[in-house]
Amino acid sequence: MRKPFELLAERHEHFDAAQKLIAAARDTGKDLTRVQLLEFDKHLAAMRAAEAALETMTAQEAIGAFSQRHNRIPVPGAQPLDGERPVDMKAFESQLGDFMRHGTIMNADVPLYLGTGAGVESVGATIPTEVLGHIAAYANLDSFKLAGARILDTGDTTPLVVPVVSAGAAASTYVEGTSATESQPFSLDSFTLGGTKHARLVKVSEEALMNSALPMQSVILDELAAGIATTFTAAITTAMVTALTANAAVLVAQGADDVYHALIELMHAIPPRFASANNKWMLSRATLALVKDSRATDSGVPFFNPESGQIFGHDSVINDNLTGGKIVYGDWGSGAVVRKSPFFLLPLREAFSAQGQVGFKATQWCDQHFLCELSGVSVQPLFYSVLS
Repeated sequence: MRKPFELLAERHEHFDAAQKLIAAARDTGKDLTRVQLLEFDKHLAAMRAAEAALETMTAQEAIGAFSQRHNRIPVPGAQPLDGERPVDMKAFESQLGDFMRHGTIMNADVPLYLGTGAGVESVGATIPTEVLGHIAAYANLDSFKLAGARILDTGDTTPLVVPVVSAGAAASTYVEGTSATESQPFSLDSFTLGGTKHARLVKVSEEALMNSALPMQSVILDELAAGIATTFTAAITTAMVTALTANAAVLVAQGADDVYHALIELMHAIPPRFASANNKWMLSRATLALVKDSRATDSGVPFFNPESGQIFGHDSVINDNLTGGKIVYGDWGSGAVVRKSPFFLLPLREAFSAQGQVGFKATQWCDQHFLCELSGVSVQPLFYSVLS
């Protein structure tokens, strides 16, 4: 195998030769001859070939170095919302293709971690959370992360207790020389997060996997990721709507079919504690179209810019599971908590071999809770309305 310095030397050699041809033509004031053009093209092609070989070699060395540092499994427990490691999607695509075609897990810049634990779900590999954010089919359908909900990425589904502390009694006032002597405890509640299993299987022909001209690994992962994200977003939305409708204190009634007025009331229903420039709306495409088409009675001028996804200066997140004109607004980081397991990718090579196919199964566990489930908490961060 050629060394990196040999490739660099070859590149510089051809670069200098091409430069000399250009300099000679410039000095004589004449264009390159046909023979000189052919020679120039030869040096240029050789230079590009050396650059490509050097780039491949450098990537392989980086993969090997990363493998030595990060050949590990994820540590159970809550993980940060956003990974600190950079995401090399090109390297990830390469090693994902090898994993799908040959069953070999290659640890690259963003590795496919080996599963842990017992049972068939642990045999495959897990897609790190850093990568999921770069898969549009997954990220665009993860409405609650887009809205800013508190996401707990954990390595397992062991019951996780999340404490909820509310204000309780107000502070008292004292004159000089006196102070508080009696405890005024907080009100303490909690949520227990487990995990509902969501899974999807797709089967791909061996010919499609072996055809390197088709980026089947991206297509398969996109489709599996989309299926999982669609399923858990629908489940989380159903749980949210149930919690919201069970708490009459977080409903802002529309009244007199006035969409504009209802949106103003909804935005200003958020208590000062949870008022933030980062608060977001969540609604379906149909409801967003209804909002954007709201017009002044006399002039017919739209109240909102139809080209912007914002409403009253706040971003909106599309979630088509919110049907019937439902719209939710507020501080999602304080009002919603979602717990997710790793995204497991399991290749099934023998199960469908008689049909000349390879199966790929994606699995992810998810659970959620909302502060509005606790009717005893009077200061709520999320409110909703139903527009018509």
